Amino acid sequence: MNKLKLGLVATALLVSAFAQAHHARFGFFSPDKTVEVEGVVTSLRWANPHVHMQLSVTNSSGEIEQWHAELAALSSFRNRGITDPLVEVGEKISLFGKKSRQGATELSPTNLLREDGTEVILDFRAAPYFGARSSSQFVDPKASEDSKRLARESAEGIFRVWSTPPSTRAFLSYYGDFPLTPTAAEAKAQFNPSSEDLLSCWNKGMPLLMVTPHPMAFSRSGDDILLRYEEDDAVRVIHMNGDDSKAVPSELGYSTGTWEGNTLVVETNKINSPIFDDVGTPQSKDVHLIERFTMTEDESRLDYSISVTDPATFTETIELSRYWIWIPERAIQKWNCQD
Repeated sequence: MNKLKLGLVATALLVSAFAQAHHARFGFFSPDKTVEVEGVVTSLRWANPHVHMQLSVTNSSGEIEQWHAELAALSSFRNRGITDPLVEVGEKISLFGKKSRQGATELSPTNLLREDGTEVILDFRAAPYFGARSSSQFVDPKASEDSKRLARESAEGIFRVWSTPPSTRAFLSYYGDFPLTPTAAEAKAQFNPSSEDLLSCWNKGMPLLMVTPHPMAFSRSGDDILLRYEEDDAVRVIHMNGDDSKAVPSELGYSTGTWEGNTLVVETNKINSPIFDDVGTPQSKDVHLIERFTMTEDESRLDYSISVTDPATFTETIELSRYWIWIPERAIQKWNCQD
């Protein structure tokens, strides 16, 4: 994958994504400016990091316009059980969603009306839109009982696949009005990513990787623990008897772990990733993380908290949290990102 590269004041900075689109996160699309378009699908890219389609649309003046639609990540659709493309090239469809702030013929759709009258709700936060024009609502395929049973039999404590809840954006607790140092505040103020950079394939570092909406899984590797992510095909090694004194800095850093009762406590140093979040907050090589993973007694939920200390960026330690749920039939799949 290509590294995301942007030059910003004081530190080399940069960026990431979830649910709907990179663009929406950075304000490329406006929640207050919605648009409905009808046209013929001229191209479709069914891939990570985002599904894209082009439509040939006849405007009110009778002219043909090419509209670009940016959807969620392919992994987000797969996690809902949608493995096949939603539409075909040549199909006439309607889209409703947020319009580009730049006035371009681009949108981030929340609803799709297929030629057969089926409405697909693309964003789980959206309500049905097409109403009487829709013959039926889209229903996600259901996993077989056998796949659920096998997943339950193989699960052991924290060692299973964990998923972001489909009805909440729990990871958004990562965003806030952080207490920044003057240098960090200046760097963030000058944050100005380009569309080309945001749409490319690039690896996220720590702790930004932890905002992923896609499945992740714990597994054993000898005495150590592996934390595998669908996003970026990333793998973190949690050294249960580790020593970071000779570790080489990397985007994910060097992690050591201990158990406090049923809580896995992970301490991470040696992080070489210049960004804290995807809205311009920088991060120095002195950043220090302490994470806690705690599974609930009924094994249905994994609670997570992270403590971030970085004197070059924050004037005090930052405490953040989120959670995942266990959906037995979910599995880690290949990211296969395409620029």
